[in-house]
Amino acid sequence: MEQVGVLYRLVVTITCFVCLGFNGGMCSESDALIKTYVSSSLPSNNDLVHSAKLKVVNRISESEWDSLVIKSELPVVVMFTADWCGPCRFIAPKYVAFSEEFTGRFKFYTVDADVEQAIAERCDIRAMPTFLVFKGGEKVAVVVGANPYALLSVLEKYV
Repeated sequence: MEQVGVLYRLVVTITCFVCLGFNGGMCSESDALIKTYVSSSLPSNNDLVHSAKLKVVNRISESEWDSLVIKSELPVVVMFTADWCGPCRFIAPKYVAFSEEFTGRFKFYTVDADVEQAIAERCDIRAMPTFLVFKGGEKVAVVVGANPYALLSVLEKYV
């Protein structure tokens, strides 16, 4: 029973069965598909569904960029990612944890660089994941790569 619980957490952490994306927020316990899948796998497993309580880090589009990033009162962290990016999937849970730790002090968003190519070009994104920090509408910091320590250092600097 315990081994199945670990596998369930791994599946939920890596991919979302609802959107098939790898965006830090994945799924919640209210996602019917997740609950149905897990329920059908085990005779009794409602105790496992609590592990899917992950906060969603919203993906934004070009039409939302100015209003959510440039005009934000709070500093903003944007993670540029892609579905095929392994390091992006590696750091996604940590990015979600940072979004929870710094709630009210930063806004956290993701941008799919393959879908939102205009934003990626405008921000000169050359590798993924890339994290940009904006304060007062200006880009103040860049972290390239899946380095949670570098990202935490930048967050603490601009808090």
